[in-house]
Amino acid sequence: MILANKKNQTLLILLFVFCFSLIFVSGVRDNLKNIDKDLVKMKYEIEKEKDLIKILKADYTNLTKPSRIVNLAKEKLGLDNIKSFQIKKLSDFY
Repeated sequence: MILANKKNQTLLILLFVFCFSLIFVSGVRDNLKNIDKDLVKMKYEIEKEKDLIKILKADYTNLTKPSRIVNLAKEKLGLDNIKSFQIKKLSDFY
């Protein structure tokens, strides 16, 4: 029989260990490739979100300009600067 010799047994065991290691390393490599793809995708999405945040900040800055708010108040709400006769004292309400 082939496995009767100690040398052949050792060689066969080493062959099995080598094949098992090769399969294991191949699986690890595939997992690392998938993880790397996911990492690249996440980095892309993070950069995309950062760009959207910059756009939102710019829009917020533009929308909250005092001059724009004053113009909107005049045009849409009919508000104007306060006249002196419009100011009442607290004592006028008692």
